[in-house]
Amino acid sequence: MEEQPPLEPRDDRREPERRRPWHVVVLPAVWLILGALGGWAIIEAVREDEAPAQSAQRTSTGPTSKPTKKASAKPKPKKTTEPTAEPTTEPTTEPTATRSIGVSVYNQIGIGGLAARVAGQARAAGWTVGAVADWRGGVPQDTVYYPAGRQAEAALLGSDLGIVRLMPATGNMSTSNLTVVLASPR
Repeated sequence: MEEQPPLEPRDDRREPERRRPWHVVVLPAVWLILGALGGWAIIEAVREDEAPAQSAQRTSTGPTSKPTKKASAKPKPKKTTEPTAEPTTEPTTEPTATRSIGVSVYNQIGIGGLAARVAGQARAAGWTVGAVADWRGGVPQDTVYYPAGRQAEAALLGSDLGIVRLMPATGNMSTSNLTVVLASPR
């Protein structure tokens, strides 16, 4: 019998394919999409916040420098033989703003003692100040936020503190007090 050459051991095992785990590919893509959506949402929120602020600034700054023609025109008496009836409308009284609502003062820019100093100004003007603390957020300028139906009080507080930006309170703010957020060193 013939001798056969020794058989070499056969390696039928294949090397396993190295696949990337799915999370290495999918998660960064998801993060990228969520980041883009989050950035878009923030930009839209800031735009919505600034548009009402501009209209609030226009309405709360007081009288304009140019009086309107109707406001300055005096009625001229008409020459008639019949007596004219006097106007019977009663003067309307608008609700008077009072300093009876509470005020919270928040410092957004991290200057030590700023909120306490402005809270002192509010107290000196007759306001009752509750919370005085730091604020985390992105309010673009000093702002008085007011709960529903309290815009007149917000305008009065803004006038007392030299703040022209008035905005309705957002979801995370008090529904019973005025909220002042300071965004400048004053």
